[in-house]
Amino acid sequence: MSPAKILIVDDEPQICSALEEILSSAGYRVTSAYEGNAALELFSQSDFDLVLLDINLPDINGLELLHQIRRLDSNVGIIMASALNDIPTVVQAIREGADNYLTKPFSDFATIQAIVAKELANKALRDENRYLKSRIDFRTRFPQIIGNSPRIQEIYRLVEKIAPLNTTVLLIGETGTGKEVLANAIHQASQRASQKFISINCGGLPETLLESTLFGYEKGAFTGAFKTTRGIFEEADGGTLFLDEIVETSPALQVRLLRVLQDGTFQRVGGTATIKTDVRIISATNQDLLQAVKNKTFREDLYYRLNVITIFVPSLRERLDDLPLFVKHFIAKYAQKLNKRVQTIDDMALDTLRSYTWPGNIRELENVIERAVALAESETITIKDLPENISQANRATVPTPLYNQSLSSAKEAFEKQYILALLTKNSWNINRSSQEAGIPRQNLYRKMQKYGLTRPSQKSDM
Repeated sequence: MSPAKILIVDDEPQICSALEEILSSAGYRVTSAYEGNAALELFSQSDFDLVLLDINLPDINGLELLHQIRRLDSNVGIIMASALNDIPTVVQAIREGADNYLTKPFSDFATIQAIVAKELANKALRDENRYLKSRIDFRTRFPQIIGNSPRIQEIYRLVEKIAPLNTTVLLIGETGTGKEVLANAIHQASQRASQKFISINCGGLPETLLESTLFGYEKGAFTGAFKTTRGIFEEADGGTLFLDEIVETSPALQVRLLRVLQDGTFQRVGGTATIKTDVRIISATNQDLLQAVKNKTFREDLYYRLNVITIFVPSLRERLDDLPLFVKHFIAKYAQKLNKRVQTIDDMALDTLRSYTWPGNIRELENVIERAVALAESETITIKDLPENISQANRATVPTPLYNQSLSSAKEAFEKQYILALLTKNSWNINRSSQEAGIPRQNLYRKMQKYGLTRPSQKSDM
């Protein structure tokens, strides 16, 4: 811990020198100023923990300087100094924000050191309380967001700043990192909290269905359009719309989204009437959106409209300090849901979870804990309750030689793991996964059925 910094403000150089010697010998970093204006300049250029302030200065009244210092830093410790016959002024200074006082001339140096040490300790306690209060405030305002890691603390602070605004927000992060949870937290802390928060996965619907879902449609606009139907932009009027996997939208749909962002108007599919809407857009992607702009698959003008405020959501492996908090949260959640008496996890199982790479991030962890709670035979989750691919993640064992199994078995084992990893990476988007695998969509479906691969439930917590 760095030594405390003290500023001495007194117009008598010999007093400053004496105090500097006393306090420096106690391990403090001491600076002196002989005038109030000089003290203000020093104070504005550096952070001080404590100020020893003489009431009688040649250029600024000590009480006025006290007020100006308090405006610059309300938490700094201030000890006033004055002659013995000026006690009423010192009392007034205490009432107006000074923490303690010393009487001049100084004779008892031990008392000076004791008072300084006391006020520095008080300031340290105020700093700690302020820090703890800020964390409590964050958790109170954003209970959906779990974590104390530095990256998450940065996100807390950023969310608190941007939530009251109506500006668009772009969330960038891997699949399963909790982007929708973060978007909902922004909405709940905004002035739109009493209105709707609607989420839609742009990669999970065909283009025509996504368009009619977002903008609505008029009766007779297409086969099956038996009545005029409002879209999400109308339903979310006054609220927040979360567009996940925004990069999956088509160029034509991007044009329509750009118009809504520019002037807040749109037309239903098959309609001619212009409809106004007041919706805050929060979008998200797990891909490089700027690269998509360079590849001409995403409109540059729409990118800049969406990218006013960007939040990079860290992966679980980037915030492993938060993993025990998630585990505790999910154990409590699923113990109640499944009516189990599971309360905790043992150290070996927790260390095993820490050693895993978590390609599916928080969503994958939640599924693992739900499974563990369901299988646990006691109040404590052990390593035997974890999936085999995770329980063996940190074991330094020699893999089974390939020649101990048939060629077809080895190929199938690899194919199953490859397809599962590909689907997880692409948020179970079948089109994108089949394209990356270089196989027809129907073939991928057949392989998923063969290996019993089903998409996990859509749930995530930050």
